Amino acid sequence: METQHGMGSLFPSVQQFTTASEQRWKPAAASKILIIPNAKSSGNPRLDDTVSLLQSEFAAKRLPTENKLPVQYGAIGDAAPGDLVIELAEPPETSNPEGYTIDIGSFVKITASGERAVMYGGRTMLQQLLRKGYLPCGKAVDYPAVQERALHVDMGRKFFTAEWIVARIKEMSWLKLNALQLHFSENEGFTLRSDRHPEVMSPEYLTKEQVREIVRVAERYHVTLIPSLDSPGHLGYALRNHPDWLLKDTNGVPAKGALDITNPHARAFVLDLIDEYAELFQASPYFHIGGDEFIDFEKFGAYPQLEAYARETLGIQGGTGVDTYIDYINDIADHLERKGFVVRAWNDGLYRADQTERAALKSTIQIAYWTKWHRNMARVEAFMDKGHDLLNYNDSYFYYVLGENAGYKYPKGEKIYDSWHPGVFPRVSEAEGQEYARPYPDALIGCSFAIWSDKPSAQTEAEVSAGIAEPLRAMAEKSWLAEKRYGSYEEFKSAFTFL
Repeated sequence: METQHGMGSLFPSVQQFTTASEQRWKPAAASKILIIPNAKSSGNPRLDDTVSLLQSEFAAKRLPTENKLPVQYGAIGDAAPGDLVIELAEPPETSNPEGYTIDIGSFVKITASGERAVMYGGRTMLQQLLRKGYLPCGKAVDYPAVQERALHVDMGRKFFTAEWIVARIKEMSWLKLNALQLHFSENEGFTLRSDRHPEVMSPEYLTKEQVREIVRVAERYHVTLIPSLDSPGHLGYALRNHPDWLLKDTNGVPAKGALDITNPHARAFVLDLIDEYAELFQASPYFHIGGDEFIDFEKFGAYPQLEAYARETLGIQGGTGVDTYIDYINDIADHLERKGFVVRAWNDGLYRADQTERAALKSTIQIAYWTKWHRNMARVEAFMDKGHDLLNYNDSYFYYVLGENAGYKYPKGEKIYDSWHPGVFPRVSEAEGQEYARPYPDALIGCSFAIWSDKPSAQTEAEVSAGIAEPLRAMAEKSWLAEKRYGSYEEFKSAFTFL
């Protein structure tokens, strides 16, 4: 680090490091973990589990031996040379909920805002010890640039095993990524067990017990799981046995995978599925409801029943199909908010320049902003002006589309490292960029890499995990630090190649 690298090539880089002396710290055979008791740490099973994880990881790397470091509670005066001290308290240097400091002298002291931050401090220590064999005496101050740093996995079109998902959780934890979105329903598949509607399932699916184990692992590694059940579009597979619930145009031709949101039975079907998975993912604070690519958003007029519903059922004077669509999104959001979830939706169909909305979209819905490929799609500030929080899913950098379908190319780590930071959003042209400098707007709460399984057989599980490795690490670095700390991509790459 040394304000940059004095602590060695860490990944992600730490925000600050100040060297205190030329002395070095190493764990010794007599070292212990000392937890300072206070109202936050005493009787805290979440902290106990986090410390247990760090014990196991240090022992697995023989730091200092294959035996786990013993743990005890006590005052700072009980710390001996070689010890690791943990205090669960907000560091004076940062109020970030994932922020931590590491004071390195004869013993090491991690001061962390929360249990996840304790783990991150331990990760930083472990990386430095593996790289250099010691910690330089000094002080590290570290925190992320944005609140959420995520990975989205389209497991609806391609079945990913539970083992593969667990491996990604552990990898993400090492990279200080903190959210995994599981997108399990698509036009081509539905890969979670449904007891209420078994007719929706693909031949290969995860059982609920497998999902519960994934939930347990994610909790242990401090990765938030986010279920993603897309509607009213992208429901082709779930609706293949319910053709009467598909939206049809004036010629009786169904729109691909689109729910007839004027049909109360169709709406009830989706709500029933949501209830089932809300229970399975009850530990998650978020639920992504999709909302994208419902129909061609320029052709609401091809489905006059949507306009009729807005005017006759919703009672909106001069209402259009857009209002029926917004009403549906709001209805799903209301349903989930009553269960305690924060709801998320994609950006492409909302606040478009070619639409007049008489129904108001709930401002509590967080927006996953993935594209601006069409000029009529709303700009980022349109969502901010309406009070929405946003996550940056910039498809120009982060869309790993299997088979490089729809004109996409596999993301490159070098491009992400050199030209992206959390404030760089998708743009319609070179001259019409959407970029926010630090300090970022409060509404910018995170970013996400996204695996989309358009051509599921294009790569195996192993090829996907290998293919995303570099770009995911570049995103992890830039989303944590929000700046280039290394002189070149190759220099940056040497840090994570070692680790």
